[in-house]
Amino acid sequence: MLYTFADSPPKRCLCPGARLLIPVIMMIMAVLVSSCSTQLDVNSPVKNHPKLEENQYTSFDGDHLGYQKWVPEGEGASAKIQTVIIGVHGISGYAGDYENLGKHLLKSSPDTALYAAETRGQGMDPERQRRGDIRRPKDWYRDLYTFTRLIRQLHPKAKIVWFGESMGSMIVLNAYNHTPTGESKPDAMVLSSPIVDVNDQLPPWKYTLARVAAALFPKLRISLETLSDGQKATVTEDDIHEEQAAKNEWYIKRYTLRLLLTLGNMSGSLDEQAATVDCPLLLLHGGKDIFTSEASVENFYTHFPETTDKTKKFYLGSYHLLMYDHDRDKIFDDISKWLLKVTSENTTPKK
Repeated sequence: MLYTFADSPPKRCLCPGARLLIPVIMMIMAVLVSSCSTQLDVNSPVKNHPKLEENQYTSFDGDHLGYQKWVPEGEGASAKIQTVIIGVHGISGYAGDYENLGKHLLKSSPDTALYAAETRGQGMDPERQRRGDIRRPKDWYRDLYTFTRLIRQLHPKAKIVWFGESMGSMIVLNAYNHTPTGESKPDAMVLSSPIVDVNDQLPPWKYTLARVAAALFPKLRISLETLSDGQKATVTEDDIHEEQAAKNEWYIKRYTLRLLLTLGNMSGSLDEQAATVDCPLLLLHGGKDIFTSEASVENFYTHFPETTDKTKKFYLGSYHLLMYDHDRDKIFDDISKWLLKVTSENTTPKK
């Protein structure tokens, strides 16, 4: 039936509240559609096969990520390498965070090499638009396994030790339980300053709000200081993290909500992830670490199986960034002694 202008139905009036609500609903629907379209698990075409170059490597999806290395030099030095550490840095960090440990090992452990790769979505990611974001955590795991495989090819007889610091410890432990087909687990692991309970820092209402916001606006970016109510993070004895980090070229001012939610989910699952570890483990923690309490780390440690060769080292006067804190020489000596013990044991790569 056709209406003429004269007999058309009267227009319905919207109350002021409804007028405001409709654009909000439309915006949320648009964001939801957008977020669904951007998070589809579609395999990107591989541009290049994984390979290791002098200062970068090609990962599983053809993307290039940089790395740094501390490898003994000299005639026959490479053949003598018995242990290779693969470092995974923390949030707002970069591969060079392992420099102090790398230099120490070159002096104290000539049979040990250290390689540390840049983490996808962090400040030295060549894909600038990806800095501060991660689409899915399994990309971190696949990067780590790809890099590990390439390093194994250089040192086929050496034992592989994953060394994760802070956020890196979450990536390492979760990756251990998400092994892609055909890849090998590490021979041992070091977890330094793991953030084992995000609820230690966030009240339940704020964490719930963050989860809801991340579901609606996954690419919205906020600073870490926003979550901590602007509190300054003291991470070494003489350092304020925000003031120092802002001077670095790899510093990221804001992270997407989906990256922060991903870290929250990973942190919340660490007890479950720990229960399956069956390789030698070294856990390092500073007594003045503001991100995780000693009690939480102690509880986390109990979730590793009794049958696992596990060791914990607590440094009561140290803060979060142990490799840069005042007690680092003692910490490095403890790491060296533990590595010697691991190397002397007959451990084969885990499948």
